[in-house]
Formats: sequence, structure tokens, C-alpha cells
Amino acid sequence: MLSTPARVIKAAFQNIVRNAWLGAATVLVLILALVSVNVLVGVNALLSRAVAVLEDKIDVTVFFKPAANDALVKQARFFLADLPQVKNVELLNPDQALELFKERHKNDKEVLEALAELDKNPLGATIRVTAKKTSDYPFIMETLKNPQFADAIESKSYDDHAASIERVRTLSDSVRLVGSVLTLVFTLIGILIVFNTVRVAIYTQREEIGIMRLVGASSTFVRAPFVLQGLALAVIAVLITAILVALGVAWIEPALRPLYDGGDSGLRAAFYGGWPRLLLIEGGGLALLVGLTSWAAVGRYLKR
Repeated sequence: MLSTPARVIKAAFQNIVRNAWLGAATVLVLILALVSVNVLVGVNALLSRAVAVLEDKIDVTVFFKPAANDALVKQARFFLADLPQVKNVELLNPDQALELFKERHKNDKEVLEALAELDKNPLGATIRVTAKKTSDYPFIMETLKNPQFADAIESKSYDDHAASIERVRTLSDSVRLVGSVLTLVFTLIGILIVFNTVRVAIYTQREEIGIMRLVGASSTFVRAPFVLQGLALAVIAVLITAILVALGVAWIEPALRPLYDGGDSGLRAAFYGGWPRLLLIEGGGLALLVGLTSWAAVGRYLKR
């Protein structure tokens, strides 16, 4: 007959108390496995956020001819803003463009002296375009070859920044690929560590398993307490890891903000904002692994 839940829980609790040091060692190993995976998740989040910050700093500038019609320039702005690939569009009138130009060349006396000798503003209206993804810039620049706007455009800064944009795009793809591969590798290593730790824990209790079989305990009754014991240790490890990760993020995140222009480093979004997903993946995966490993490991000694 199957054991009642109360007897299974009692047996599991007795195993934990009786083998407290073994349980503590098992929890420690589980915590180390979880922490190693979470550290890599955090590093991946930091790298991804760094690439995102770098992407946000990239934009292209469209310089219109001084004689370009204001209505045409505004129409170009609305045209660009309606593109799904465009994140932000900023229009600078000729006076604003001139002020910005002077600010950029405030240390270049020759340029400023040349501007002072001119009777009128040599610059036309300027449009700054920020794409949602760096890979969208070629498409955006291609749309500006529309005959409606092409004749009014004097130049575009994309040609000067194309190589930099391509490097950022390549870096972004590489970071995401390497981060995913490393996370998978560390996860597999963690699985192997947990698997062997649970097997060793069950091995140290093989005599108890043999005694339970000798007194007539069913296979289910023998297995269930050990599975429940493993799940309890896994829950403890997950809770302690969650506390350590939360404290670690709270401690290190403020120190990282200056590196991200005072903005979010990505850690809070990865751990605080994404904790339900992490709990489901890491906690659920650990519980499933510990439960199956305990069930299989005990079964090995039931056959003897």
C-alpha cells in the first residue's frame, strides 16, 4: 500500500534532521550551481545593456540645402517619423543647426572666423534620425533617395558612420550569441553538479534504504521521502540564492550606473523585473532535476 502523505513528510523531515550536515553540504553545492548561472545571466545583461547604450548614441544626420523649402523639410521629417524602423526624429531649423555647428567647433578659431565673415547662414535645416536597430539605417537612408527629397538633400552623415554602425551591429549580435552559448554551457555544468551531488547524498543513505526494504516498505514509500527531502533542499537553495542575488544587485548596481551614463545597467530589469521567469526556469528546473535524480538514485539501491 502507498504511504500516506503525513508519513512521507515525517520520514523526509527525519532524514533532513538526521543528516543535517549532509543536507547543508547539498544546499551549499546547489547554491553555488545557481549562483554561477545567475552570475552569467547578470554579465549577459550588462553586456546587452552596454550594447544598447552604444546603439542609442548612434544616429545619422541629414543636411538639407539652405534653399530647401521649409514645407518639404517638414514633410521629410513626418515621412521619416512614420517609418516603423525609426525610433526618433529631431528637426533643427537653420539657426539651430548653426548654433550646434558653432558649439561643436568652439575650439576651432579658423572655422569660427570663417563663419563670421559670411553675410548669411550657410547651413540649411538638419534632421537627426535614430533607428530602433542599427541594421535599419541602410533601409532608412535608402528611403531618402526618393526623388521628392533627394534634390533638396545636400549630404548625409551615414556615409561617415557606416563602418561604426556596422561594427556596433556586429558587436551586438556577437554579445547575444556568446552570452546565450555561455549561459547554456554553465547551465549544463550546473545540471551535472546537481545530478552528482544528489546521487552522492543518496549513496550515503543506502543502508537506510536497504533496511526500509528489509522491513517490507514499498518502493514508493522508500522513494517518496528522499524525493521530498531533495525538493525541500532545492527550495532552501533557491530562496537563499534569491536573497544573495537581490543583495548583490542592490549593492553593485549603483556602482555601475556611472558606466551607463547614469542610467539602468540592466541588472534590475534582468533580475527584479524578470524574477518570475527566472524562478520558473531555475527553480522549476532545479526541482525537476533533483526530484528525478532522487527517484532514480533510490531505485538503484532498491534492486539490491
